[in-house]
Amino acid sequence: MQIHFVPKPRLVERSAIALGFFDGVHPGHQVVIGKAVSEAKSLGATAGVVTFADHPRGLTRGQAPLLLTTIEQRLELFRSLGIELALVLTFSEELCKLSPAEYVQDVLIDCMGAKSISVGHNHHFGRDREGNAELLRQMGEECNFVVHAADMVYVQGLEVSSSRIRDLILNKDMELANQLLGRSYSLRGTVVGGEKRGRQLGFPTANVDIAFNQLVPPTGVYVGSTRLIDGREQASVINIGNRPTFNASGEQEKKLTIESHLLDFEGDLYGQTVEVSLFKHLRDEQKFVDLSALTNQIATDCQIARCYRVC
Repeated sequence: MQIHFVPKPRLVERSAIALGFFDGVHPGHQVVIGKAVSEAKSLGATAGVVTFADHPRGLTRGQAPLLLTTIEQRLELFRSLGIELALVLTFSEELCKLSPAEYVQDVLIDCMGAKSISVGHNHHFGRDREGNAELLRQMGEECNFVVHAADMVYVQGLEVSSSRIRDLILNKDMELANQLLGRSYSLRGTVVGGEKRGRQLGFPTANVDIAFNQLVPPTGVYVGSTRLIDGREQASVINIGNRPTFNASGEQEKKLTIESHLLDFEGDLYGQTVEVSLFKHLRDEQKFVDLSALTNQIATDCQIARCYRVC
């Protein structure tokens, strides 16, 4: 998949493109992207995505929501869905000032050669979000491209949206969040050195340093898995929290730690990029009376994690 970060004239001669931020690349997003891919095949064009590296609300409202997926994760998911070219824009003040007509002409037509444009049911674009699917259709009649607006997608009777998935994660309902997401929610980061307390207890952990703008679930212990750089998936127990048992002062640490204990794994992961997937919230983080009580609880957590994988 080709990836471009600067809009330039004639990046591609003819394309069928999907427009959106696509945070999470959930089933609703996949419908939009899938339409672009199928249109590209029927038109003999390039299947493309036009998206943003950063959330537009960061500029328009001064604060962006924490992300379900980093741009690296989104690009990998685009590729897996059949996208051949991605234009990743930076939501700058200059871009924000473009009228819908200017955005369509400068970016979608001049850069991408759009012959088919797919969007979500509530997609807006251009200055002050003035553009929508209906305006796109009107412009398409003049500029020789067709427009496809996808309907809302429902899972378990619920509308699938990035904001709903965020709310479920923040309520620790990982199982329903994952159903709406269409896969397990994951945090990607680099394994960094820690204080090796887990190793001393007999349960070594990988301390994962993630992107600052990715949504971290509430503190607690989770059942999940850890995907290694070679693609292997290791069943895991993940602790997100402040390690209260080791905090003598009783004050919370300012930065949450994400520690993954990989079941039945031996090896050095320092410096490697891993992806920690969260299947289920197991219990809240708690302060134990002594290390023996903590060790016993971790052993129980691991037993439950093994059962979750089998059952």
